[in-house]
Amino acid sequence: MLLAVVLLLFGSPAVRGDDLEDVRAVFEQDIRLFNAHNPKAFVASAHDEVVLFGILSPFATKGKAALQELVRQYFDDHLRLTFRPVNPEFLIVGTSALAWGSYTIIEHPKIGPRESIHGRYTFTYTKADGQWLLAALHLSPLQGY
Repeated sequence: MLLAVVLLLFGSPAVRGDDLEDVRAVFEQDIRLFNAHNPKAFVASAHDEVVLFGILSPFATKGKAALQELVRQYFDDHLRLTFRPVNPEFLIVGTSALAWGSYTIIEHPKIGPRESIHGRYTFTYTKADGQWLLAALHLSPLQGY
């Protein structure tokens, strides 16, 4: 019994630490893939039932295929764009994880001037079969920008 308590108390932080590093790595990979303008690669690590809320659509986008199509359309409307997270933070709660912070998106649309959008983001991940998958993404622009 004492061994079980010791393992629970001292074993959990190491597991959480590994999970935290895994989530951080998945998040950083998601950002790199998005900035590479490849919607198929970007959604590859998303859960089949992923949901997007925010600036890309006035409605929730539900499912991996719908997210891929929305991101493809967004890329098609731009010559170049870059998503830059600012001071990302991470939290693990059981089999759920959050990455959140502020962002800047630099857009170079095919039509119109370059634009910078500032806001806040939350990426929600779920752990399934030992792998962290993007379950939800929320992008909210700051008012006045």
